Amino acid sequence: MSKSILYVAIDVDDLAFHGAGYDGENGKYYEFRCKPTVGSLLKRIKQLEEKGFEIRICYEATYIGYGLQRNLEANGIHCDIIAPSSIPEKRSKRVKTDRIDSRKLAEYYLKGLLTVISIPDKIDEQVRQLIRSRSFVVDQRRRLKQHILSSCRFKGIDYRIQTNTRSHHWTKKHLQWLNSQISKQPEITRKMFERLLTQLIVLDDEVENFDLLIEEFSNMEKYHKRSQALSCIKGINTLSAMTLLTEIGDIRRFPHPKNLVSYMGMDIVEYSSGGKEKKFGITKMGNSKIRTTLVEACQSITLGTSVGKLLRSRRKGVPIEYVRIAERCQNRLWKKKHRMSLGTKAPNKIKVACAREMAGFVWEMLITAA
Repeated sequence: MSKSILYVAIDVDDLAFHGAGYDGENGKYYEFRCKPTVGSLLKRIKQLEEKGFEIRICYEATYIGYGLQRNLEANGIHCDIIAPSSIPEKRSKRVKTDRIDSRKLAEYYLKGLLTVISIPDKIDEQVRQLIRSRSFVVDQRRRLKQHILSSCRFKGIDYRIQTNTRSHHWTKKHLQWLNSQISKQPEITRKMFERLLTQLIVLDDEVENFDLLIEEFSNMEKYHKRSQALSCIKGINTLSAMTLLTEIGDIRRFPHPKNLVSYMGMDIVEYSSGGKEKKFGITKMGNSKIRTTLVEACQSITLGTSVGKLLRSRRKGVPIEYVRIAERCQNRLWKKKHRMSLGTKAPNKIKVACAREMAGFVWEMLITAA
């Protein structure tokens, strides 16, 4: 005789795990609270199994990552991680507690109203965390540069005004000029700028070390073929390719490019009713890392369809079918950009629209290289 299935939802936090199991046959809830450890949770699950249930567990994707799911699966317990953005909400309900959240999640889990996220393998997860850590260091460097420039303005040091130029900051010439100006400052101010510039050099070195690590891992058998294929596309280098590979995961879980576009949050918001059609911007309800990578890759579309030295070197020795896909991509994006420019569309709208187009070619490239 088969066991009845008990759908259990866990609301996780640092203080405790709040669980609620929902039995669809009699509409009964089985609630519990335990310490936020796997051992304590397994004891509670065992008590539910002793009641004659087959247990299926879910919890929202949170800061704890995939560790809890992997530990439960290792102990023979089915566990899913739910995308928080897909959980239905009742606008009339204004009371939120851990108990209510776990009950609601268990009921939705039984009815199949939740979206289960894909669990990456451990290598993908580790490389993805490496790339995200690089982004964190890059953001620190950006904020430090902003602080140095604002401190310079506060002290009356302005590179563009004093040199009568429109050159970019942080070039070799700018740094030489900045050092010459700092040497003229009072001792306290001079030491402050020296410490800040030393920290900037440290962050530059760390970003370079991250880039070397990512380049090394891109040569692994798991990534090498697909990374080479994506790097054939204009605007995508090794870092962009590895970001896409680790964030997308198995491309075969997307049966059509539109599914990938939806996953990266680039569907068009639409509110059409009563014979009126209204469309707005993109939803942004998806993976922001993929979305940002593709939008940044489309910065190069203003350069036309020319093939530079670096792109030519990346395409060297790559199978011809990848190069053909990449050429079709850059030709189509250039035509789209030109057509939208004639329609007086804003530059940022053009880049986002081209990023949506590029997602389709990324899907085709990865399917071909799979």
